[in-house]
Amino acid sequence: MDINISEILGARYDNLMEAQVDKSPDEVVVTNDEESFYIVSKEVFNDDLISLGYKIVAADGE
Repeated sequence: MDINISEILGARYDNLMEAQVDKSPDEVVVTNDEESFYIVSKEVFNDDLISLGYKIVAADGE
């Protein structure tokens, strides 16, 4: 099964602070290059994004 990464990631943020403000408490902010940030659910991160080299830069609840 192919993963459509753009559908998973959604809107791109250029600034970590903006992404942190927009995310809900049960979401996380992820990046793979420290320049682009995305808000996703923890489940999506665990199921799809870890294997693609993404990491959490703002955890749920923050």
